[in-house]
Amino acid sequence: MPFGLTNAPETFCNLMNNVLFYYLDDFVVVYLDDIVIYSRTLEVHVNHLNEKCEFAQQEIKFLGHLVSKNQVRMDPKKVKAIVEWQAPRHVKDLRSFLGLANYYRKFIAGSDFDRFVEERYKVGLNLNNTIASEPMLKLPDFLLPFEVHTDESDKAIGGVLVQEGHAVSFESRKLNDAEQR
Repeated sequence: MPFGLTNAPETFCNLMNNVLFYYLDDFVVVYLDDIVIYSRTLEVHVNHLNEKCEFAQQEIKFLGHLVSKNQVRMDPKKVKAIVEWQAPRHVKDLRSFLGLANYYRKFIAGSDFDRFVEERYKVGLNLNNTIASEPMLKLPDFLLPFEVHTDESDKAIGGVLVQEGHAVSFESRKLNDAEQR
């Protein structure tokens, strides 16, 4: 590596994206130094693999999530860190907490995550309990129909993508001034 190992993860990711270009998003995902190979059946999966350290796992850790056959969950270690997080005493502490909590915002049903956090802090409640309840998301099956459940207020909009009665994804955002008008 030129310049030592400074850009090693990015260089590896670019290399893997080039090497696996024809398979990306078909049955391979590359992120920094992680390569995830996924398939609909075990037989197809075996055909996709030539060499991998772990085979036919029922559940894998990937980017702070536990991914299994039909669901995505938050990593229990991350949930524990959020639950045990000390009350922020400085702006930097608050930003660190909100950054970690924000990473899991897709697991939190609500019309406006930012307002949700602000209100919880104002009334002294804790986002920890919501995250600790560990909602699960179903992995989408693009052969089945989807339902979109929406909600709105004067200040925010939100929605849940549902398939066979299970949440696939949550999304919410605050409306800017022009959108509110």
